[in-house]
Amino acid sequence: MVAASRLFVEQLSWRSCNELVHPHSCRRAAWQNLYRFAWSNLKYYLPMVILDLLRRALRGTHLLQLLRDALLYYAQLVFGGLVNGCLTAGFICLLRHLLGEFRPHTLLFVPALLGGAFVALVPIRVKELQHTVLFQALIESLLLQRSNPLTKALASSRWLQTLLFMACSAIIMLGKQRQWHRGFWFVMPDSLQSEKSSKSATQYVVQGMRKYLLIGLALDIFRALISCIKTGRWHLKQLSLESMAWLGCYVGIYRTTLCYMQSKTDVGQTLQQIVSSFLGGLSFVCYPKLTILSYALLEAGRSLWGKYHRKRRKSRFGYSDLVYPLVLAYLIHTYTFHPKRVSAITGIIIDSTTANYAGNISKRLQQLQRQPARWHGKWI
Repeated sequence: MVAASRLFVEQLSWRSCNELVHPHSCRRAAWQNLYRFAWSNLKYYLPMVILDLLRRALRGTHLLQLLRDALLYYAQLVFGGLVNGCLTAGFICLLRHLLGEFRPHTLLFVPALLGGAFVALVPIRVKELQHTVLFQALIESLLLQRSNPLTKALASSRWLQTLLFMACSAIIMLGKQRQWHRGFWFVMPDSLQSEKSSKSATQYVVQGMRKYLLIGLALDIFRALISCIKTGRWHLKQLSLESMAWLGCYVGIYRTTLCYMQSKTDVGQTLQQIVSSFLGGLSFVCYPKLTILSYALLEAGRSLWGKYHRKRRKSRFGYSDLVYPLVLAYLIHTYTFHPKRVSAITGIIIDSTTANYAGNISKRLQQLQRQPARWHGKWI
C-alpha cells in the first residue's frame, strides 16, 4: 500500500484534470457530461422499464395508467442516474482545484461518496432498484475476490453455491408467504389448498411449469435482442435457453415436492414450504451464475431483516441510505484502480450509466503510469 501510494504521488497526483479526467476544460466537460450521461442512462434503464412494463401488463393494469407510470418511472431513473453521475464528476474537479492535487481517495472515492448521497432523495422505487443493483454487484465482487477461505470455497465449488442457493430459496419463499419479503423473486410461493379442489396434482405441476417455461423463454429472447442491439450482430447462437430451463426446473421441483408433502397429513404448511423451496433451489445447477447467487443472498438477507424489523414504522430513509454511498464509492474506486477485483456486471453498471467515465479514467491511469515519473516538477 505504501509503495502504491508513493507511486501515485510521483506519477499522478500533480496531473491536471485535462490529463487525468477529461481532455477539455472542467466547465466544458461538465456541459458535455450532461448529455453524455443522460444518453447513457436512457439506454441503460430502458430494458428495465420495458420488463417492468410487461410484468405489470400481465397483471391486467389499465393500459393508459400503465404507460403513464412507466414513463414517469423511466424519467425518475434517468434523472437519478444523471444527477448522481454529474455530481460525482463535478466533485472530482472541485476537489482537485481545492486541494491543488489529486490524492488516491479524492480522485474517485470521496466524489462518488458525495454524489451517491443524493440517491437518498430520489423516489422510493427508484432508490430500491439502485440499491438492489449495486448491493448485488458488491456481493458478487466480494465472492470473486476470494479474499478469505469462505469466498474461495464458494467461488470454486459449484455444489457449495447450489447448497447456498437452496437455503436462500427457502428463506425467500417463506418470507414471501409470511410477507417478510416484498421485493422481486423469480418464483412465487403457492398454497395448494386453493388448487386442490379444481385440478389434480399433475395439472397443477404441468401448468406451473408451462407458465414459467414461457416466462423464461421470454426473458431469454429479450436478453438475446438486447445483446444483438448492443453488438450490432444478429446470430441465433446469442439465444440461449438457460433462463427457460432454470425457471421450468425450479417450479417443477417446487410444485412436485409441495404436492407430495401435501399428501402427508402430519406435515405442517410451514415445513412444506421450507422443504419444497429448498429442493426447488436445486435448479441452480441449470443456471449456475454468481450473479443469480449474489441476488439470492441479498434477497435472503432482506427477508430475514424484514422478519425481525417488520414491526418498525416505515421511514423515508433507512440504513441502506447510509450504506449505499459507501458501496458506490468502494466499487467505483476499485473498478478504476483494480478493475480485475470487481465483477463484470459492476463494470457494466458503472460504465453504462456514466458513458465509460470511470473506465476512461482507468485507461488514462494505466497509460500515465507507464511514463517516466516526476517529483516536485522534475523528471526522474
